[in-house]
Amino acid sequence: MVELALSAERAFASDPNTTLIKLRQLGEALAQHMAALAGVPFDEQTTQADLLYKINRELKLEPVVRELFHTLRIEGNKATHQFKTQHKEAISGLVVARKLAIWFHQSFGKSGTRFKPGPFIPLADPSEQLHKLQNEIAQLKNDLQQANLDLGSSQQLNELIGKEKDEYEAHRGYTLDQEMAEGEIATDLHADTVKRLLDEAFKAFYSGEYNQAAAMNISDAICPQIG
Repeated sequence: MVELALSAERAFASDPNTTLIKLRQLGEALAQHMAALAGVPFDEQTTQADLLYKINRELKLEPVVRELFHTLRIEGNKATHQFKTQHKEAISGLVVARKLAIWFHQSFGKSGTRFKPGPFIPLADPSEQLHKLQNEIAQLKNDLQQANLDLGSSQQLNELIGKEKDEYEAHRGYTLDQEMAEGEIATDLHADTVKRLLDEAFKAFYSGEYNQAAAMNISDAICPQIG
């Protein structure tokens, strides 16, 4: 569950759509854990909506808790099928998930109601400035058209369009940098896993005695990017 929450936050800047999908999965993981604790039966065919219904029937969840669960479910489903999510929607999803996680810790954790979370640190919306410029451009175009003025001759409009282009390129570059960084982390983790599995396989085959340097050469050949 912790990994799902971390994945949702890591994806936020470059892919807010994935953030909502991961948060939906977090809600599902919390619900399944609660069902297991309460003895509520479920299987792979049980939908999240059905499971929440069964849990509520057993545990009598507060309305606000049910709403938190269903919000993550609904918004996650939208992200899965509509493929497009704004950063502000992902921020709202993170806030909902945090509230649900706090309730879960206080209800099922060892500390109970003594659990006190740290302050919420909101993530900056990397597209906020771009949206602001786009709104200003739309408003100015409307004002110029209402005044029957030529859009192409407006210096203010041309300056705003130039700023919008620069901001778009900056945002696009930031997103690509984030995706590359995440890809490098994933590659490193994969390579480490390959090395560990090879090490375990050689130990098992040779009863613990083998040339480890040779095994590392093999794994390096498989994963040359990490040397």
